[in-house]
Amino acid sequence: MRACAVLVGLAVMLALPVAGLCDEQAVAKQVVVSADLSVEEVALGVWLHTSWDEVEGFGRVPANGLVVVGNGEAALIDTPWNNALTGELFDWVVKNLGCPITTVVATHSHGDNLGGLNEAHSRGAASWALDRTLELARSAGRPVPQHGFSDRKVLSVGGRTLELRYLGGGHTVDNIVVWIGDQKVLFGGCLVKAAGAKTLGYTKEADLAAWPQTVTALRSAYPDARLIVPGHGSPGGYELLDRTLELLTRGTAARGGLAGSEE
Repeated sequence: MRACAVLVGLAVMLALPVAGLCDEQAVAKQVVVSADLSVEEVALGVWLHTSWDEVEGFGRVPANGLVVVGNGEAALIDTPWNNALTGELFDWVVKNLGCPITTVVATHSHGDNLGGLNEAHSRGAASWALDRTLELARSAGRPVPQHGFSDRKVLSVGGRTLELRYLGGGHTVDNIVVWIGDQKVLFGGCLVKAAGAKTLGYTKEADLAAWPQTVTALRSAYPDARLIVPGHGSPGGYELLDRTLELLTRGTAARGGLAGSEE
């Protein structure tokens, strides 16, 4: 195992102080893994992965997820778009971060969240999602996560704690969020829009009535997040929640659009 992975694990388990996102010593620059996959360390041992896929009618579309590195193992929050890109990410993590991905979390049932799940399973990773996500993925003929939960699940991966929460419907009826408490990173997924989003994107499977209340509950549940990561677009702070609520108030949903599209 590489020394950096061990140090990350020790820092987390011992609650050692770590530098913030503005400290260049703690945060790496973006790494281009391939033409359709990049990674970037956004907090200590927390890597943003962004993958792209060509979608008919919309062109090249990016989607976000996270890799959370612990002591000897890592967790993947949402897979890249497909099996090939997911395999590239698994290989990169082992080669560069010194540990395998052993746990995968799918934050809802769309292909930009679990499109690479079969590859993850073939690598021996265990997968988790909301019970409703398992049902929806199965009915849609998509890869199905192995383990479900009803509203809250706490996972320990390499000494790091991931809190999986369902706070209500929004982008979909099954969208969950993931809280990485030791770094105060909140993965909002497609429940949360980027600050630059122009519309709510794909809403054919949305719960538009519940969405504002769910975003409000999200802010109340995690009032001290240092970084909020949307499913598409750039991470930021609570301005992402403000933008999501603004779009909901304006009613600018692109009802026939692509899942997660910001246009």
